[in-house]
Amino acid sequence: MPESRAADQWRPALVAGVGSVVLGVLVAAAAVGLTGATDSAVRTVRAGAHAWLVAVGASFRTDEVTIDVVPVGASVAASVVAALVARLALRTPIVDPVAFGAMAGGVAGVLAAILSAATSVGSDGTSFVRAAFGTFVVVGAASAYAAARRSDLPWAGLPQRWRPVAEGAATGVTGLLGGATLVALVLLAARLDRAADLWATLDPGGPFGLALLCLLGLPTLVLWTTAVLLGPGFDLGTDGSVDLSGSALGAVPGFPPLAALPDPGPFGGWVVVLSLIPLAAGLAAGAVTRLGTASPGPWSRVLGDGALSGAAAGTVVGLLLELSRGALGPGAMQHVGPPAGWGLLVAVPLLAAAAALGAAGAHYRSDRERSAS
Repeated sequence: MPESRAADQWRPALVAGVGSVVLGVLVAAAAVGLTGATDSAVRTVRAGAHAWLVAVGASFRTDEVTIDVVPVGASVAASVVAALVARLALRTPIVDPVAFGAMAGGVAGVLAAILSAATSVGSDGTSFVRAAFGTFVVVGAASAYAAARRSDLPWAGLPQRWRPVAEGAATGVTGLLGGATLVALVLLAARLDRAADLWATLDPGGPFGLALLCLLGLPTLVLWTTAVLLGPGFDLGTDGSVDLSGSALGAVPGFPPLAALPDPGPFGGWVVVLSLIPLAAGLAAGAVTRLGTASPGPWSRVLGDGALSGAAAGTVVGLLLELSRGALGPGAMQHVGPPAGWGLLVAVPLLAAAAALGAAGAHYRSDRERSAS
Protein backbone atom coordinates (compact mmCIF):
# COMPACT_ATOMS: atom_id res chain seq x y z
CA MET A 1 0.00 0.00 0.00
CA PRO A 2 1.32 3.51 -0.76
CA GLU A 3 2.42 5.60 2.17
CA SER A 4 -0.11 8.37 2.66
CA ARG A 5 0.92 10.04 5.91
CA ALA A 6 3.30 12.99 5.91
CA ALA A 7 5.23 11.41 8.80
CA ASP A 8 5.84 8.32 6.68
CA GLN A 9 7.27 10.47 3.89
CA TRP A 10 9.54 12.46 6.21
CA ARG A 11 11.78 9.54 7.08
CA PRO A 12 12.86 8.66 3.52
CA ALA A 13 12.83 12.37 2.60
CA LEU A 14 15.25 13.12 5.44
CA VAL A 15 17.52 10.29 4.31
CA ALA A 16 17.31 11.47 0.69
CA GLY A 17 18.11 15.07 1.57
CA VAL A 18 21.05 14.31 3.84
CA GLY A 19 22.34 11.52 1.62
CA SER A 20 22.24 13.69 -1.50
CA VAL A 21 24.40 16.36 0.14
CA VAL A 22 26.88 13.95 1.74
CA LEU A 23 27.30 11.71 -1.30
CA GLY A 24 27.40 14.68 -3.67
CA VAL A 25 30.22 16.33 -1.71
CA LEU A 26 32.14 13.04 -1.46
CA VAL A 27 31.87 12.44 -5.20
CA ALA A 28 33.02 15.99 -5.93
CA ALA A 29 35.89 15.67 -3.44
CA ALA A 30 36.96 12.40 -5.07
CA ALA A 31 36.99 14.11 -8.46
CA VAL A 32 39.06 16.98 -7.05
CA GLY A 33 41.44 14.51 -5.42
CA LEU A 34 42.01 12.66 -8.69
CA THR A 35 43.09 15.91 -10.34
CA GLY A 36 45.83 16.44 -7.77
CA ALA A 37 44.76 20.07 -7.34
CA THR A 38 45.04 19.95 -3.52
CA ASP A 39 47.73 18.76 -1.13
CA SER A 40 45.73 17.69 1.93
CA ALA A 41 42.54 15.81 2.76
CA VAL A 42 40.97 18.85 4.44
CA ARG A 43 41.55 21.06 1.40
CA THR A 44 40.29 18.32 -0.87
CA VAL A 45 37.02 18.02 1.04
CA ARG A 46 36.63 21.81 1.15
CA ALA A 47 37.29 22.08 -2.58
CA GLY A 48 34.83 19.24 -3.16
CA ALA A 49 32.21 21.07 -1.11
CA HIS A 50 32.75 24.22 -3.16
CA ALA A 51 32.56 22.24 -6.40
CA TRP A 52 29.29 20.57 -5.38
CA LEU A 53 27.76 23.86 -4.21
CA VAL A 54 28.66 25.50 -7.52
CA ALA A 55 27.16 22.50 -9.33
CA VAL A 56 23.79 23.04 -7.63
CA GLY A 57 23.78 26.76 -8.44
CA ALA A 58 25.86 28.64 -5.86
CA SER A 59 28.10 31.45 -7.04
CA PHE A 60 31.78 31.24 -6.14
CA ARG A 61 33.93 34.19 -5.16
CA THR A 62 37.61 34.57 -4.42
CA ASP A 63 39.38 37.93 -4.01
CA GLU A 64 37.90 40.09 -6.81
CA VAL A 65 36.79 37.21 -9.03
CA THR A 66 33.20 35.95 -9.10
CA ILE A 67 31.89 32.92 -10.98
CA ASP A 68 28.11 32.69 -11.13
CA VAL A 69 27.48 30.84 -14.40
CA VAL A 70 25.79 27.59 -13.40
CA PRO A 71 27.65 24.58 -14.86
CA VAL A 72 24.58 22.77 -16.18
CA GLY A 73 26.54 19.58 -16.85
CA ALA A 74 27.59 19.43 -13.19
CA SER A 75 24.00 20.19 -12.15
CA VAL A 76 22.82 17.19 -14.15
CA ALA A 77 25.43 15.02 -12.42
CA ALA A 78 24.27 16.28 -9.01
CA SER A 79 20.68 15.52 -9.99
CA VAL A 80 21.58 11.96 -10.94
CA VAL A 81 23.27 11.42 -7.57
CA ALA A 82 20.25 12.87 -5.75
CA ALA A 83 17.81 10.71 -7.72
CA LEU A 84 19.80 7.56 -6.94
CA VAL A 85 19.90 8.39 -3.23
CA ALA A 86 16.16 9.12 -3.17
CA ARG A 87 15.39 5.89 -5.00
CA LEU A 88 17.40 3.91 -2.45
CA ALA A 89 15.70 5.73 0.43
CA LEU A 90 12.22 4.82 -0.80
CA ARG A 91 11.26 1.27 0.05
CA THR A 92 7.54 1.62 -0.72
CA PRO A 93 5.52 3.78 -3.12
CA ILE A 94 4.19 7.14 -1.94
CA VAL A 95 1.10 9.12 -2.86
CA ASP A 96 2.59 12.59 -3.45
CA PRO A 97 6.02 12.66 -5.13
CA VAL A 98 5.98 16.48 -5.27
CA ALA A 99 5.58 16.76 -1.49
CA PHE A 100 8.34 14.19 -1.02
CA GLY A 101 10.63 16.17 -3.32
CA ALA A 102 9.87 19.39 -1.44
CA MET A 103 10.72 17.72 1.87
CA ALA A 104 13.98 16.24 0.58
CA GLY A 105 14.92 19.48 -1.16
CA GLY A 106 14.18 21.52 1.96
CA VAL A 107 16.40 19.33 4.13
CA ALA A 108 19.19 19.43 1.55
CA GLY A 109 18.81 23.20 1.13
CA VAL A 110 19.30 23.83 4.84
CA LEU A 111 22.39 21.60 4.87
CA ALA A 112 23.77 23.35 1.78
CA ALA A 113 23.40 26.77 3.42
CA ILE A 114 25.24 25.51 6.51
CA LEU A 115 27.92 23.91 4.34
CA SER A 116 28.37 27.12 2.35
CA ALA A 117 28.80 29.19 5.51
CA ALA A 118 31.16 26.64 7.08
CA THR A 119 33.46 26.40 4.05
CA SER A 120 33.66 30.15 3.35
CA VAL A 121 36.82 31.76 4.67
CA GLY A 122 37.34 35.47 4.16
CA SER A 123 36.70 36.43 0.55
CA ASP A 124 36.94 32.80 -0.59
CA GLY A 125 33.57 31.04 -0.55
CA THR A 126 30.11 30.56 -1.99
CA SER A 127 26.77 32.35 -1.73
CA PHE A 128 24.72 30.53 0.92
CA VAL A 129 21.43 31.95 -0.42
CA ARG A 130 22.02 30.60 -3.91
CA ALA A 131 23.41 27.40 -2.42
CA ALA A 132 20.22 26.82 -0.41
CA PHE A 133 17.82 27.68 -3.23
CA GLY A 134 19.77 25.80 -5.90
CA THR A 135 20.04 22.72 -3.73
CA PHE A 136 16.32 22.84 -2.96
CA VAL A 137 15.52 22.89 -6.69
CA VAL A 138 18.09 20.31 -7.82
CA VAL A 139 17.64 17.79 -5.01
CA GLY A 140 13.90 18.42 -4.76
CA ALA A 141 13.25 17.90 -8.47
CA ALA A 142 15.48 14.81 -8.62
CA SER A 143 13.85 13.32 -5.53
CA ALA A 144 10.35 13.99 -6.86
CA TYR A 145 11.30 12.30 -10.13
CA ALA A 146 12.71 9.27 -8.30
CA ALA A 147 9.59 9.05 -6.11
CA ALA A 148 7.31 9.26 -9.15
CA ARG A 149 9.22 6.46 -10.86
CA ARG A 150 9.16 4.38 -7.68
CA SER A 151 5.39 4.90 -7.34
CA ASP A 152 4.73 4.43 -11.08
CA LEU A 153 3.11 7.86 -11.38
CA PRO A 154 3.66 9.39 -14.84
CA TRP A 155 4.61 13.06 -14.72
CA ALA A 156 4.63 12.98 -10.90
CA GLY A 157 0.90 12.38 -10.75
CA LEU A 158 -0.09 15.17 -13.14
CA PRO A 159 -3.80 14.86 -14.03
CA GLN A 160 -4.47 12.94 -17.25
CA ARG A 161 -5.92 16.07 -18.84
CA TRP A 162 -2.53 17.80 -18.86
CA ARG A 163 -0.19 14.90 -19.59
CA PRO A 164 -0.28 15.38 -23.39
CA VAL A 165 0.71 19.01 -22.82
CA ALA A 166 3.63 17.89 -20.65
CA GLU A 167 4.67 15.32 -23.27
CA GLY A 168 4.52 17.98 -25.97
CA ALA A 169 6.60 20.38 -23.88
CA ALA A 170 9.20 17.67 -23.26
CA THR A 171 9.30 17.01 -27.00
CA GLY A 172 9.87 20.69 -27.71
CA VAL A 173 12.71 20.99 -25.19
CA THR A 174 14.32 17.76 -26.40
CA GLY A 175 14.02 18.74 -30.03
CA LEU A 176 15.50 22.21 -29.60
CA LEU A 177 18.35 21.18 -27.31
CA GLY A 178 18.97 18.08 -29.42
CA GLY A 179 19.30 20.21 -32.54
CA ALA A 180 21.63 22.61 -30.76
CA THR A 181 23.72 19.68 -29.54
CA LEU A 182 24.09 18.37 -33.08
CA VAL A 183 25.17 21.80 -34.35
CA ALA A 184 27.69 22.20 -31.53
CA LEU A 185 29.17 18.73 -32.07
CA VAL A 186 29.50 19.30 -35.81
CA LEU A 187 31.33 22.58 -35.19
CA LEU A 188 33.57 20.93 -32.61
CA ALA A 189 34.32 17.97 -34.90
CA ALA A 190 35.32 20.38 -37.66
CA ARG A 191 37.83 22.00 -35.31
CA LEU A 192 39.30 19.03 -33.48
CA ASP A 193 42.83 20.11 -34.35
CA ARG A 194 42.26 23.45 -32.67
CA ALA A 195 40.78 21.72 -29.61
CA ALA A 196 43.79 19.40 -29.44
CA ASP A 197 46.16 22.37 -29.58
CA LEU A 198 44.31 24.04 -26.70
CA TRP A 199 44.45 20.81 -24.70
CA ALA A 200 48.21 20.55 -25.22
CA THR A 201 48.70 24.20 -24.32
CA LEU A 202 46.95 23.76 -20.99
CA ASP A 203 49.21 20.78 -20.16
CA PRO A 204 46.97 19.53 -17.33
CA GLY A 205 49.51 17.02 -16.06
CA GLY A 206 46.82 14.39 -16.03
CA PRO A 207 43.90 13.85 -18.40
CA PHE A 208 41.17 13.28 -15.82
CA GLY A 209 40.65 16.80 -14.49
CA LEU A 210 40.62 18.58 -17.84
CA ALA A 211 38.53 15.84 -19.47
CA LEU A 212 35.96 16.13 -16.70
CA LEU A 213 35.82 19.91 -17.04
CA CYS A 214 35.38 19.62 -20.80
CA LEU A 215 32.60 17.08 -20.43
CA LEU A 216 30.76 19.17 -17.85
CA GLY A 217 31.26 22.30 -19.95
CA LEU A 218 29.65 20.87 -23.10
CA PRO A 219 26.03 21.45 -21.93
CA THR A 220 26.80 25.15 -21.44
CA LEU A 221 28.17 25.28 -24.99
CA VAL A 222 24.94 23.62 -26.17
CA LEU A 223 22.88 26.27 -24.37
CA TRP A 224 24.91 29.05 -25.99
CA THR A 225 24.31 27.38 -29.35
CA THR A 226 20.60 27.31 -28.54
CA ALA A 227 20.71 31.05 -27.88
CA VAL A 228 22.22 31.54 -31.34
CA LEU A 229 19.52 29.41 -32.98
CA LEU A 230 16.81 31.42 -31.24
CA GLY A 231 18.32 34.72 -32.33
CA PRO A 232 19.71 36.60 -29.29
CA GLY A 233 23.09 34.85 -29.49
CA PHE A 234 25.59 35.12 -26.65
CA ASP A 235 28.45 37.28 -25.44
CA LEU A 236 31.92 36.00 -24.65
CA GLY A 237 33.45 38.80 -22.67
CA THR A 238 32.99 42.50 -23.25
CA ASP A 239 34.48 42.38 -26.76
CA GLY A 240 33.06 39.16 -28.20
CA SER A 241 29.67 37.91 -29.36
CA VAL A 242 28.11 35.31 -31.65
CA ASP A 243 24.66 35.34 -33.25
CA LEU A 244 23.11 34.26 -36.53
CA SER A 245 24.52 37.28 -38.34
CA GLY A 246 28.12 36.45 -37.56
CA SER A 247 30.89 36.12 -35.01
CA ALA A 248 32.80 38.99 -33.45
CA LEU A 249 35.29 37.40 -31.06
CA GLY A 250 38.11 38.99 -29.15
CA ALA A 251 40.33 37.02 -26.82
CA VAL A 252 38.86 33.54 -26.27
CA PRO A 253 39.77 31.51 -23.16
CA GLY A 254 41.95 28.50 -23.91
CA PHE A 255 39.28 25.93 -23.08
CA PRO A 256 39.10 23.02 -25.58
CA PRO A 257 35.27 22.99 -26.08
CA LEU A 258 35.47 26.67 -27.11
CA ALA A 259 37.36 25.51 -30.20
CA ALA A 260 33.86 24.99 -31.64
CA LEU A 261 33.35 28.77 -31.81
CA PRO A 262 33.17 29.97 -35.43
CA ASP A 263 35.87 32.15 -36.90
CA PRO A 264 35.27 35.92 -36.65
CA GLY A 265 33.31 37.45 -39.48
CA PRO A 266 29.82 37.41 -41.01
CA PHE A 267 28.13 34.09 -41.73
CA GLY A 268 26.76 33.02 -45.07
CA GLY A 269 23.08 33.15 -45.88
CA TRP A 270 22.80 29.39 -45.33
CA VAL A 271 22.75 29.86 -41.54
CA VAL A 272 19.12 30.97 -41.85
CA VAL A 273 18.36 27.25 -42.20
CA LEU A 274 19.53 26.78 -38.61
CA SER A 275 16.79 29.11 -37.40
CA LEU A 276 14.29 26.47 -38.55
CA ILE A 277 15.40 24.15 -35.72
CA PRO A 278 13.38 26.02 -33.03
CA LEU A 279 10.41 26.14 -35.40
CA ALA A 280 10.62 22.38 -36.03
CA ALA A 281 10.87 21.72 -32.28
CA GLY A 282 7.74 23.79 -31.69
CA LEU A 283 5.81 22.07 -34.47
CA ALA A 284 6.76 18.68 -33.02
CA ALA A 285 5.65 19.77 -29.55
CA GLY A 286 2.23 20.75 -30.84
CA ALA A 287 1.81 17.60 -32.89
CA VAL A 288 2.70 15.36 -29.94
CA THR A 289 0.27 17.26 -27.73
CA ARG A 290 -2.59 16.80 -30.17
CA LEU A 291 -1.85 13.14 -30.96
CA GLY A 292 -1.60 12.31 -27.26
CA THR A 293 -5.03 13.76 -26.50
CA ALA A 294 -7.78 11.14 -26.58
CA SER A 295 -10.63 13.67 -26.87
CA PRO A 296 -9.17 16.82 -28.40
CA GLY A 297 -12.47 18.75 -28.39
CA PRO A 298 -12.98 21.95 -30.39
CA TRP A 299 -10.34 23.81 -32.35
CA SER A 300 -9.91 26.38 -29.57
CA ARG A 301 -8.84 23.68 -27.14
CA VAL A 302 -6.50 22.09 -29.67
CA LEU A 303 -4.79 25.40 -30.36
CA GLY A 304 -4.72 26.30 -26.67
CA ASP A 305 -3.13 23.03 -25.61
CA GLY A 306 -0.59 23.25 -28.39
CA ALA A 307 0.34 26.82 -27.51
CA LEU A 308 0.57 25.89 -23.82
CA SER A 309 2.97 23.03 -24.55
CA GLY A 310 5.16 25.32 -26.64
CA ALA A 311 5.10 28.06 -24.00
CA ALA A 312 6.09 25.53 -21.34
CA ALA A 313 8.96 24.29 -23.50
CA GLY A 314 10.06 27.87 -24.16
CA THR A 315 9.98 28.65 -20.45
CA VAL A 316 12.21 25.68 -19.64
CA VAL A 317 14.68 26.57 -22.39
CA GLY A 318 14.63 30.25 -21.43
CA LEU A 319 15.37 29.46 -17.79
CA LEU A 320 18.23 27.17 -18.80
CA LEU A 321 19.66 29.99 -20.92
CA GLU A 322 19.49 32.28 -17.89
CA LEU A 323 21.58 29.76 -15.94
CA SER A 324 24.26 29.84 -18.64
CA ARG A 325 24.94 33.57 -18.35
CA GLY A 326 26.88 35.64 -15.84
CA ALA A 327 30.47 35.89 -14.70
CA LEU A 328 33.02 33.23 -15.61
CA GLY A 329 36.26 34.79 -14.47
CA PRO A 330 38.11 38.08 -14.08
CA GLY A 331 38.15 41.04 -16.43
CA ALA A 332 36.22 40.59 -19.66
CA MET A 333 34.94 37.18 -18.55
CA GLN A 334 32.61 38.86 -16.06
CA HIS A 335 30.04 38.98 -18.89
CA VAL A 336 29.37 35.76 -20.79
CA GLY A 337 26.31 34.00 -22.14
CA PRO A 338 23.00 35.17 -23.63
CA PRO A 339 21.64 38.65 -22.87
CA ALA A 340 19.59 38.75 -19.68
CA GLY A 341 15.95 37.81 -20.22
CA TRP A 342 16.12 37.52 -23.99
CA GLY A 343 15.99 33.73 -23.97
CA LEU A 344 12.55 33.79 -22.32
CA LEU A 345 11.32 36.73 -24.42
CA VAL A 346 12.11 34.90 -27.65
CA ALA A 347 11.68 31.20 -26.81
CA VAL A 348 8.24 31.40 -25.16
CA PRO A 349 6.28 33.16 -27.94
CA LEU A 350 8.20 31.46 -30.76
CA LEU A 351 7.66 27.92 -29.48
CA ALA A 352 4.08 28.68 -28.42
CA ALA A 353 3.16 29.89 -31.91
CA ALA A 354 4.94 27.01 -33.63
CA ALA A 355 3.34 24.46 -31.30
CA ALA A 356 -0.12 25.88 -31.96
CA LEU A 357 0.53 25.43 -35.69
CA GLY A 358 1.80 21.90 -35.10
CA ALA A 359 -1.30 21.00 -33.09
CA ALA A 360 -3.55 22.50 -35.75
CA GLY A 361 -1.81 20.55 -38.48
CA ALA A 362 -2.06 17.28 -36.57
CA HIS A 363 -5.74 17.95 -35.80
CA TYR A 364 -6.54 18.75 -39.42
CA ARG A 365 -4.79 15.60 -40.62
CA SER A 366 -6.61 13.50 -38.05
CA ASP A 367 -9.95 14.93 -39.15
CA ARG A 368 -9.15 14.17 -42.79
CA GLU A 369 -8.22 10.59 -41.94
CA ARG A 370 -11.45 10.08 -40.00
CA SER A 371 -13.47 11.53 -42.88
CA ALA A 372 -11.74 9.28 -45.42
CA SER A 373 -12.51 6.20 -43.36
